Amino acid sequence: MTADLAGPGAATAPPWLTSFDRDDVAELSAPPSATCALHGRTTSPAVARDFTARTLCGWGAPHLVQDAQLVVSELVTNALRHACVSDPASGPPILLRLVNNRFHIGCAVRDASERVPAISPGSDLSETGRGLHLVSALTATWGWILTRGGGKVVWALFDVRDS
Repeated sequence: MTADLAGPGAATAPPWLTSFDRDDVAELSAPPSATCALHGRTTSPAVARDFTARTLCGWGAPHLVQDAQLVVSELVTNALRHACVSDPASGPPILLRLVNNRFHIGCAVRDASERVPAISPGSDLSETGRGLHLVSALTATWGWILTRGGGKVVWALFDVRDS
């Protein structure tokens, strides 16, 4: 999956994280990864949080679980909320990919929407619009790319050394 257009941080978008189509078995030097298909249900953010906790604990990174769960929950919720289909449960699945690349653990969420994420100015009284502020505060960097054939990948990196 290659980007046609780039979003914030696209110059630093790690291909080892944003490429969902590669076969890690064939490429022995690829970092450990895990992917979860979420089928557009209201339970998808909870499934994503559980998947993230199990994966990070299995990789020996339990210290990142709480921050990663918040970020993954936000990215999956945004994918559900802003999907281009009227019924997200009947559309293509949202894919969550976690990758352990030695100094960084990355998460990427791929969905079929080309509606790009934007940090809203928001106010203290707003009920929504704080999620991407949290993503920005909890991660080393984040961004998005539009993909060939439609859709996007929103990604974030956690710096393992700072934990």
